[in-house]
Amino acid sequence: MPWPWIAVALALILAAGAWLLWRRQNTGAPSVQVQPPVLPITATPKPLPAARKPDAPRPVASPIALDLVAIRMSASLVNATLSYRLIITCADTIESLVVRGDMTSAHASRPTEDQLGLGDAPILHRTDRANKDEAVELKGEIRLPLAAITPINHGTAALFVPLVRLEVHGTCAGQPFTLRTAYVIGVDDRAPDERLRPFRLDAGPRVYSELGRRALVVPAYA
Repeated sequence: MPWPWIAVALALILAAGAWLLWRRQNTGAPSVQVQPPVLPITATPKPLPAARKPDAPRPVASPIALDLVAIRMSASLVNATLSYRLIITCADTIESLVVRGDMTSAHASRPTEDQLGLGDAPILHRTDRANKDEAVELKGEIRLPLAAITPINHGTAALFVPLVRLEVHGTCAGQPFTLRTAYVIGVDDRAPDERLRPFRLDAGPRVYSELGRRALVVPAYA
């Protein structure tokens, strides 16, 4: 190759190299943008449901139903005597059935637990066994000395409001049970308002045969 052409070729090569060097110096190294690492997205945990409070135990149904029929109230100079019939209906077979009870006088001045509490009330009836769906009828009398009565004074009248307290306990399917109840006894005049009249103690000895009763709810502490 003639020298002029060689010189031209070298000039071209040098020019190309110079252009590349200039380009590199002016453009510099390519910038690299560092992206932050992408973390896996974790869903916000849902709060755990509050622990459910256990339901209150449901009261166990009594295996018996109790009803008192007031037959006659006799007021003498010594005692007030109630003749009654007690009807016990059994929803299941009952064994060792025992009925305790007594009679007291209802009065606003006496505490509720004193009026409804049985204390050492005597045993009125015992039954060894009562079959399912059987209605057991028990008859008896309950006496209360006049001296133990707290009368309600209304003008010149001394009024007596009898309160019969009963407790029945026995065994059903091998499990003991207890049923407590109380009844207010009064004279039933068949009045439209269905109210019962109290007995008068100031009227001397008398016998009342038209009687009614109202069942009361006995609280657990009584």
